[in-house]
Amino acid sequence: MRRLITRKPLNLYLMTRTLTKQERLKKGDFRGAKWTRCSETAHFVLFATVNGRDIRRFAVTIRKKTGVAVVRNRVKRVVKEFFRLNKDLFIEGSNNLIRVKGLPDELSMSVMGPELEALLSAASAHRSIR
Repeated sequence: MRRLITRKPLNLYLMTRTLTKQERLKKGDFRGAKWTRCSETAHFVLFATVNGRDIRRFAVTIRKKTGVAVVRNRVKRVVKEFFRLNKDLFIEGSNNLIRVKGLPDELSMSVMGPELEALLSAASAHRSIR
């Protein structure tokens, strides 16, 4: 006898913790945008612009000079995970671009997380994009 599998309704908390397609910046979103440099740390620079919507949008860029593809992808993955978990730190209705200047000593959330938090706390003090 087969059991019926019932699906539980998705938790709204978990839905707010995902990185949706609407929150990702595409190539076309970079063209013609006037980015404002909001803050900078040893390894990251935050640029922002107003997007005219009520959502936070996000992208990560890193140069090929920084390292091999495996390392670059690891850094992008960690920064995207930071955005996914800390969306409330980003300004509502803005496009955010994090440019990676250099590589930290260790490519983990425990090392990169505090530096990204410092990057965003310095940016929220300026609020220069509005």
